[in-house]
Amino acid sequence: MLKVCGLSFVVLLASLAQAQDRQFPRALGAGIPPLQQTPRRVAPPMHARPFWGGNVWGGYAAYPEMPPPVTNVVVFEPPPAPPLVLPPPEPIHSSIQELKPAASSEPPVFFVIALKDGSRLTAAAVWVQGNDLRYVDADDQNRRVPLAAIDRTATRELNQARNLNLRLPPAQ
Repeated sequence: MLKVCGLSFVVLLASLAQAQDRQFPRALGAGIPPLQQTPRRVAPPMHARPFWGGNVWGGYAAYPEMPPPVTNVVVFEPPPAPPLVLPPPEPIHSSIQELKPAASSEPPVFFVIALKDGSRLTAAAVWVQGNDLRYVDADDQNRRVPLAAIDRTATRELNQARNLNLRLPPAQ
C-alpha cells in the first residue's frame, strides 16, 4: 500500500509539472533554471481594456495607470577657457660695482653723468628704471634724470678717465 501511495504521489507531481511547463520531459535533467530578471509588466493600451469598469476587472484593479515617460536631458558644457598667458616681463640687468676707498686721503670717487645741455652730475650709485636714470647724489638724495637727456658718449669718456665703468642701455 505504501508503494502505491508513493507511486501515485510521484505521478501527481509529474502531471502538475507537465501542466505548468510545456517542456516538462526535457526540463527534468536541466536542474534549477538560472536566475533572470523578469520583464517589466506593462498595462495594455486603453482600447484593449474591458469596457466594464475601465481598469477594474471583477472588482480588482487589473493594471495600474502608466507612469509618464521618462525624458532624458543632455547638458553640454563648453570646455574651460585656456588660461591667459602674459608675456614674461623684461629681465632686469643689474650691475654692481664695489668702490673701495683708497688708502690715501683722496676724496671718494663718484660717477659722472654728462647731460646734453652741458651740465654734469655726480653720483655714488646709478641704476636704470624704465626710461629714467636714477642715482644717489653726494648728499645721499635719490634723484632721477630722463635717459633721453644724457650725453652717453661724454658720460662714458668721463667715467673711463676716472677708471670707472658706467654702462647705460643703448639709446632707443
